Amino acid sequence: MNFSSAIQAHTNWKLRLYSCCSESSQQDVIDVASLAKDNVCELGKWLHGDGQQNAADPRLGELISMHAAFHRAASSIAAMIANGKQAEVLALLDSPESEYAKLSLKVVGLLMDFRKRHGNT
Repeated sequence: MNFSSAIQAHTNWKLRLYSCCSESSQQDVIDVASLAKDNVCELGKWLHGDGQQNAADPRLGELISMHAAFHRAASSIAAMIANGKQAEVLALLDSPESEYAKLSLKVVGLLMDFRKRHGNT
């Protein structure tokens, strides 16, 4: 698993959600239902597949849980965008206290820890 790529991919979601709030981004439509699924992205496929080889790692379960919660939070924000609540979304994205921000930081921190302990293959 390339943890650096997974970190970048999950960090990029914030930028994409920001972008979707601008008037010029009407062509970028996020599939809310797909985003809510934690086993579709590269990291999710690994977590639910080959990543299970790391089942002895006590942080694997935490990463799976936090990753799933991150996807649910991102999907919720995408749904708000689809419902025209861009101002509310921008406030959430700008707040370090939002659920999305906390989950994003937690997932990135766990991924950095995994990269340090398991390498970046």
